[in-house]
Amino acid sequence: MSWRAGGIRPWIVQRVSAILLAVILCVFMIKLIIFSPEYFQDWQDLIGGRFWHTVIITFWIALFLHGWIGIRDVIMDYVHPDGLRFSLLTLFAVFFISMTIWMFKIMILAVNL
Repeated sequence: MSWRAGGIRPWIVQRVSAILLAVILCVFMIKLIIFSPEYFQDWQDLIGGRFWHTVIITFWIALFLHGWIGIRDVIMDYVHPDGLRFSLLTLFAVFFISMTIWMFKIMILAVNL
């Protein structure tokens, strides 16, 4: 099987991102249950520090990659007119890129608090 085949690389990226999402979400939920923050300072203490910011950024990148591949596959399978397909893919690409930039801005502001 060739790595240049049309679907093997996105398939692997989607599976790896799903595993990353599941692991990070489980770890965070366990941490949330153990510490159960109530106030803003508690939340800052819970997810403060460079390590947790890196984990959160990794989570969001995995989420955006997973979402993009899923949306792309659905559009490629079910939207047949080329112009509409291109427009929808462009719209979702702009959306995912915008959300990624917004997330990075939030994380940079959170580090500077």
